[in-house]
Amino acid sequence: MRIPKGGVFFFDSGIGGLSVLAECKNRLPNATFYYYGDNARAPYGNLPRGQIERYVFEIFERFERLQPSAAVIACNTVTALCIESLRKKYPFPMIGVEPAVFSAAKDGGEIFVLATRATCESERFRSLCARAAEKYSNALLRPFACEGLAGTIEKRWNDHDFDYSALFPQGKPDSVVLGCTHYVFIKKRIGEFYGCPTYDGNAGIANRLHNFVDNLPNPLYGLNCGEPVSVEERGTLRREKRPLPATVLLEAPVYFLGEQKEQNRYVFEQTFAKSGNKRG
Repeated sequence: MRIPKGGVFFFDSGIGGLSVLAECKNRLPNATFYYYGDNARAPYGNLPRGQIERYVFEIFERFERLQPSAAVIACNTVTALCIESLRKKYPFPMIGVEPAVFSAAKDGGEIFVLATRATCESERFRSLCARAAEKYSNALLRPFACEGLAGTIEKRWNDHDFDYSALFPQGKPDSVVLGCTHYVFIKKRIGEFYGCPTYDGNAGIANRLHNFVDNLPNPLYGLNCGEPVSVEERGTLRREKRPLPATVLLEAPVYFLGEQKEQNRYVFEQTFAKSGNKRG
C-alpha cells in the first residue's frame, strides 16, 4: 500500500496514544494520520530516561522519510522527557500531551494526578504542577506514580471484567487528572471508583492540531483516490465558497506503522472507530 507523505505522525509507547488519535480523527476526519506504537517495549514509564530517549529517537529516525507536516507525541512520559530535544532536531512542529492540571485546578479542591513514575519525576511535570498551583491557590495537587497501571492496561485493554482498583491510589479527591494516555482507556472506571470528575488532555490536543492545521505544509489532506489538495487550493475554495471535491470529503484512512501495526489497528477499530470514541 502506498503511504502518502506529509501527514501527521502520532507516536506512543503502545496503545495509549490511540485515544489521542481518536480525538484528533473526530476533529479532522479527512486528514492523513500515521500511528506508531512501540508496544513490544511498552510501557515506557518505568524505564530509565536514557533508554526512553534512545527508543524515541530510533523510531523518529525510521519514519522521518515520511516528511510529516507535524508530530503528536501522544505519550505523557515522552512529552515530559523528550519533546524539547525532538523539537531541536526535527523541522516539523511537535505537539505534546500533558496532564490537564489547569482544567482541574480551576475548580479547586484536592486533585489526584495519576501518572507514570518517569512523568512524575520529570522537571517538566513538576513545573506544570507548580504553575497550576500558583495560579489556583485553592487547588491541592497530589501526584501519584501508578506503578503497573499503564502496563496492565496495555495487556488487558479488552478485559472488561478486570478489577484495576488495587492499582489506584486510595482517597477521596475532588477530581482526578489522567497523566498517561493509557489511562484514558479506563477513564469511566476511574471516575466511578473515585466518584468525581476525571480529566484528560486529549480534547486540548485535538483543538491545538485543528487550530493550526491549515498552516501545515502539503499534503496534510490526502485524497482517497488521486493527488492531495494543496493548502492554497483549499483556501481558494473556501474564499470562493465552493465545496471541496467529493473525494476530499471521503474519510481518510489511518496508516498504522511498525511491527505492531496490525495490533494497534485492531485495538483502534475495536475501541474507538466502531464506537464513537467510547472509553471503558
